[in-house]
Amino acid sequence: MRYFLIALAWLIAVPAASAAEWQTYSNARFGYRAEVPPGFRMARAPDNDDGRTFTGPNGDRILVFGTNLLDTAFEGEASNRIAQAMDDGWQISYSRVEADWASYSGTNGSRILYVRGVQLCDEAAAFVMLEYRSRDLKAYDAIVKRMVASLKPVGCAR
Repeated sequence: MRYFLIALAWLIAVPAASAAEWQTYSNARFGYRAEVPPGFRMARAPDNDDGRTFTGPNGDRILVFGTNLLDTAFEGEASNRIAQAMDDGWQISYSRVEADWASYSGTNGSRILYVRGVQLCDEAAAFVMLEYRSRDLKAYDAIVKRMVASLKPVGCAR
């Protein structure tokens, strides 16, 4: 019975990955979209409308945002973001940077960071950043997988 109650509490605390409840966030300014899992609330839009922050249970956070590639190619932008994450105290344990996509992940204490970026049209990029508790790693595997697959440019031939 104790294990059942622990499992039930865990299921309530971590957002479910139900297909019917996912929401799609689209950004017309940069031309991208991404799906966001149930249980996350969208914060107020920033003035520049580059993306959104979604907050969830247990202090979990998802950022979906676009950026212009001003002085560097996509690979340089991704590498700069990895370096900035390390400067911010994240211990990056995985990173892969390709010409049109990048992923990296790491930990900072009991928190996990996972970031996926894709190159967009018109010298821009979009990123999805998830930050969650390390004890919820297995529960977030499906969420990360779906969000990575859903991050796509829209309105161009990529």
